[in-house]
Order: sequence, then C-alpha cells, then structure tokens
Amino acid sequence: MGFLSLSLFCGWFSTGCHLGQSASSSFASVTISGKSAAEIRDATIAVFRENGYQALGSDGELTFEKEGTKANSIAYDGLVNSHYGAVTIIRVRTKLVNLGKGVQRLQCQAYMVSGAGDGIMEEEHRLTNFRSGPYQDLLEKVAKRLKQP
Repeated sequence: MGFLSLSLFCGWFSTGCHLGQSASSSFASVTISGKSAAEIRDATIAVFRENGYQALGSDGELTFEKEGTKANSIAYDGLVNSHYGAVTIIRVRTKLVNLGKGVQRLQCQAYMVSGAGDGIMEEEHRLTNFRSGPYQDLLEKVAKRLKQP
C-alpha cells in the first residue's frame, strides 16, 4: 500500500500545482483583463526578446526559440552529437485564448528540441509541468508590463 501511495503522490507532484486549470493552460498561464490582443502580443514579444528568445510566427500563436545550454544539448542530443556541434533549442509556443468580457488567457508550453534545424531528425520533447517555473515567470512579466501606465 505504501508503494501505491508514493506512486500516486509522485504522479500528482510531477504534474505541478495547477489544479482547476484546463490541460491546455496547465503548463504556464496568466489571465489579462482590459488589453487588446495586439497589446498582449507586443508585450509578450518584448519580454521574450529581453530574455534571449527570438520570435517566430504571428498568427495568434507565437513561437519563441533560443539556444539551450551545453547541458541541454548533451541531455537531448547526446555527448557525441554535442561534441560535433549539435545544439538543443528551447522552443516556447504561446497562445492567447479569449475568455470573454475583455478577459484573455496567455498560455504557453515549452519544449526541448533535439536535432534542431534538421528537417528529418528534429524532435520536440515537451517539458513537464514540474519544469514550468521559468516560463510562468516570463508570462507574469508580460502581465506586469501590461499593468504599468
């Protein structure tokens, strides 16, 4: 019985503390009131760029990328591939969801991308909710920026 309890606890803990949120918003999200989609998009781009990301795409869903660390490359591309120049990319996909009455939810999901730039070998590895902290911080910076006069 102890093993079952431990397994259930570990399973709950690894999903993060986002009870009551939809699955799509459970990685990282913020709710923003009284701002247009364009204002939120512009603030999101600014915050991510300030944190070393490059913005890609623009139809409702923005994608941001930056080079991962050497440790990321070793973990996701392997020691040999990393030695020969393979680089793991951190990719963050953001989405703005209209909740009605002037309220919108900005949400994101982050991935480690091995084989980045190789059309055949590129593979996205979705990060678990347990690793959402840095991305939640970025979204909170967006919300804070939008509250400033």
